[in-house]
Amino acid sequence: MRRMRLLALLAVGVIATAACSSSGGANEQPGVVAGAVTANVAFEPGAVAEGQLVIDGNTVDYVTVAPVGFSPGDTAPVLLAFPPGGQDFGLTRSIVEQTYQTEATGRGWVVFSPAAPVGGPLWYDGSETLIPAILDWIETWVEPEGGSVNIAGVSNGGLSTFAVAALVPDRVQSLLVFPGFPRSAEARDALSELVDVPVRMFVGGDDTAWIDPMRSAFDTLTELGGDVTFEIVADEGHIIDSLRDGVRVFDELDANRSTADEDG
Repeated sequence: MRRMRLLALLAVGVIATAACSSSGGANEQPGVVAGAVTANVAFEPGAVAEGQLVIDGNTVDYVTVAPVGFSPGDTAPVLLAFPPGGQDFGLTRSIVEQTYQTEATGRGWVVFSPAAPVGGPLWYDGSETLIPAILDWIETWVEPEGGSVNIAGVSNGGLSTFAVAALVPDRVQSLLVFPGFPRSAEARDALSELVDVPVRMFVGGDDTAWIDPMRSAFDTLTELGGDVTFEIVADEGHIIDSLRDGVRVFDELDANRSTADEDG
């Protein structure tokens, strides 16, 4: 039977806000955040753990990965990872197990990957407005290294990554998609806010429908003076098999983490 460590249960809405006001230190308890949020913080160091949160009536199932020895309140590099396809929970967990778990555990990263809200739109199609509250909540139980999170996504998760970055560019340390591009006009316009954010983009050479919009985003960021790379991986399709094990993904994430440390 899979063991899950439950760290905290949150109060809801005004109750949580009142608790913060009266105690003056609600963030001392992992998981407590003002706003209409109910959640448990779930993690099992070294493994994939499942949890659920509710934001303004929207139920979000999620998985986490935390390194061995992690405790609530520790500082760690944080990856917010968006799943592909329909962004259902099964696919969310599968991608984390396949691509993120081993490398994150070995390199000391915390990964938080949310499935799309139950019965709601995908993370690039309306649900991205919930992410600022989720980030507030994440910061109650882990202190993101450098003060911001790294975000990544595959396919629809890549579209979601740009949608989220458009909302909270000041809370993004780096951005990585394999593949992904800014799908909406708002996300494209927000590229100007990402010139100081390392952006890494990968697309399969056979994924012809995605190459042009990704190249367009690359060109825009390049013209703006952004820190951006765009790699077309030969003989690969929409899902890039050579990135499935997460090694190259975390090589890029760690490199950007080092750049952030040097700049900071």
